[in-house]
Amino acid sequence: MLRDQTGFHLGMNIAMISGGFSGFMIGIVLIDYLPFYFVWVTIIAAVAGALTGGVNGLFYDGQTALTGLANGWMMGLMGPMIGAAAGGTVMLPIMLEMAYIFLSATALIAAGKL
Repeated sequence: MLRDQTGFHLGMNIAMISGGFSGFMIGIVLIDYLPFYFVWVTIIAAVAGALTGGVNGLFYDGQTALTGLANGWMMGLMGPMIGAAAGGTVMLPIMLEMAYIFLSATALIAAGKL
C-alpha cells in the first residue's frame, strides 16, 4: 500500500505539489482564455486546486489532506493573478509545466514508483 511505503512528510509534499501546481496552472491558463471573467476563473482555479490536493492527501491521512487542500486553494488564488500580470506570455506556462514534471518525477522517485 502506498501509505506504508512512503513517509508522512513525503505524502504531504506529494499532496502539496499536485494541488498547488494544478490550481496554479489552471488559473494561469484560464485567465489567458477568459480575461474578463477574473472572479469566476479565480473561483474555478481555487476549487480545482483544493480538490486535487485534498484528494491526493486523502491517500495518506487527514492532516495531509488538509495540507494539500489548503495549498491547492492558495495556489489557485494566486494563479490568475500571476497569469494576468504575465500578459499572455508563452514561456511562463511552459516553464511551470517543466517544473511540475520535474517535481512530480522527483516525488515518484522518492516514493519508489519510478
